Amino acid sequence: MEMDMVALFRPEAAELLENLEAALLKLEEDPTNNDGIGRVFRVIHTLKGSAGMAGFLEMVRFTHDVETIFDRVRKGTLALSQELLTLSLQTKDHLQTLLNSDPAGTPQTMEQSDQLLEKLRQVAGGNVPNDAPKPKAPREGAAMVTWWIRYHPATTSMMNNPLGLLGELNDMGKLVYIYRHGPLPALEEHQPDTVFSWWDLLLNTDTALEEIQQVFIFNDPEDHLLIHPIGKGAIRASDMQEFFTCLKNQGASEAESAILEALHAINRHHEQQRAKRKPSASSQPATPPPGEGDSSSVRVDAARLDTLVDMMGELVILQSRMTMAANQIGHSMLSQIAEDFERMTAVMRGNALALRMTPIGTSFGTLRRLVRDLTLSLGKEVTLETEGEETKLDKTVLDRLKDPLMHILRNAMDHGIESPSDRVAAGKPAHGTIKLSAATASGEVFVSIRDDGRGIHPARIRQKALEKGLIATDTELDDKALFNLLFEPGFSTAEKVTDVSGRGVGMDVVKKRIDDLRGSVEIQSQVGQGTTMTIRLPLTLAIIDGMMVRIGEETFIIPLNTVKACQERQITGHELDIDSMERMGHLIPCISLRKMLHVPGEMPDYERVIVVELDGMTVGLAVDSVIGRQQAVIKRLGKAYKNSTWISGTSINGDGSISLILDVLQLVRHAANRHS
Repeated sequence: MEMDMVALFRPEAAELLENLEAALLKLEEDPTNNDGIGRVFRVIHTLKGSAGMAGFLEMVRFTHDVETIFDRVRKGTLALSQELLTLSLQTKDHLQTLLNSDPAGTPQTMEQSDQLLEKLRQVAGGNVPNDAPKPKAPREGAAMVTWWIRYHPATTSMMNNPLGLLGELNDMGKLVYIYRHGPLPALEEHQPDTVFSWWDLLLNTDTALEEIQQVFIFNDPEDHLLIHPIGKGAIRASDMQEFFTCLKNQGASEAESAILEALHAINRHHEQQRAKRKPSASSQPATPPPGEGDSSSVRVDAARLDTLVDMMGELVILQSRMTMAANQIGHSMLSQIAEDFERMTAVMRGNALALRMTPIGTSFGTLRRLVRDLTLSLGKEVTLETEGEETKLDKTVLDRLKDPLMHILRNAMDHGIESPSDRVAAGKPAHGTIKLSAATASGEVFVSIRDDGRGIHPARIRQKALEKGLIATDTELDDKALFNLLFEPGFSTAEKVTDVSGRGVGMDVVKKRIDDLRGSVEIQSQVGQGTTMTIRLPLTLAIIDGMMVRIGEETFIIPLNTVKACQERQITGHELDIDSMERMGHLIPCISLRKMLHVPGEMPDYERVIVVELDGMTVGLAVDSVIGRQQAVIKRLGKAYKNSTWISGTSINGDGSISLILDVLQLVRHAANRHS
């Protein structure tokens, strides 16, 4: 049971910490935003309560004092200074450390907690009292509601700290409760892990229903929990006592509907009395019934989603086999079943892949924090603007994209954006801007990072390349080719090494990481105006739509998102590895895949040409024949084939044979290198 609680708490707490960091960064833009301050306080409060129930004792101790400090900020007795915000972000980092360490705490984490708490107390203007938070006063503009809560744990609940729940509810506002218990067994029949107690509670608070429900989030699913509003507005102590007396007199055995009606009757009487005293006062909007507008969701382990997608891939292969068998047998009913199966498989495949799709904006919070910290350490004034946060990407792709994005941002902050004085001298605003945007097009995701800094000097790149012997003195390269030299191992144009970058380690790793994701990265820059890096990535690495082609006895799959058209051409004379062909009045390069891939067999009189478009180029790929569209389940190649960069994987066909999946971009680059 304890291990289950820890396993449940850790992903929940990780999400809360992400929300905390996002809220703190938002507050930096407007430290007086009361809603933002309240959001930070609620996250810390929720985290403290959940940590207590999961047994993270050091996290509870630490968050208690942090919560007290933000309670003072919330009540307006402590200003939210820049120094306090910086320490609060360090608090988030420390909570992340506590989450990943021993729940009971270690001497090292406890010492770190004490050091950080001491800094927080100094900023807060003195020691923070180490006592339980007092019931909070209503927030300005927030609606007060009185709730009836009936909490009846199941006899097998194993819930051993009900006072912790009552304490959390007491922190939310005015609370009174009635302790009840069922019939107790004889002493010799009593089981120590059996629960016989339960509670009726009345709570007057401005806390939302969702936050009240969070108090009970880790309780047994068989527990009986009722949370129902019985009145709105602030309440006097005498009114609360009247509710309490009514609840007590109704007794535990009365039907819940009867108890609720009795409590509502008292509330209606109070509302009538208030209306008589203030006839012109407008009534507040009615409290929505519990659950209205709530959206349900289920937290699923990422490993289970990976397994589901893998199984979906196997189902696609079975569907392909069934379609092939139906075509060979030629039975009309079997063919109809195969078509229905194919249609259903396509729908299931889309839903399975959609489960792993995550908005790219979920990683923007980490990048905002990176820019914020580098702004302080480098003494620069930089704002990170984001666009397209709702763009979705496979979670696996997104997780592996974070490191390249962070390195590109470091380079932009260190090398790209100038110091405020240099920017002013260059006629620019002292404040620099980095824009991070994402968009989807043609089955791919485009992520761009643009800064308005000094830009990249092609002449400086050329000079460094000559010094390192990467190019000859008589080699002529355009700006795009020169910029690509930045991805060479150890290449750097930085004049000095800093703690952030400049050692020539990183851009080659960025390129490799993106290549491993079957993506590409391109640099565009203008001296004095800034630099833009554009990353192109596939939506998913699991299943793709492809065009199956045949060369000799071999079959290959070309990703469908790169295919623009199909043509034919007649073979006359000796075929070249790379030739040219006419396409809509223009000559385009045409690569013979038979020659390029060394496929044996006789060449046909007429070849089919798959016209692909990538990196702004239009290229033809000559094959023997086109089989048709194919859902390809990507199987990774072994380490023995790691140097075959133009093959992104393999796919199992319906007849059990193997088709190579071509990485068209790398294939074209491979052909260009061979031709040069």
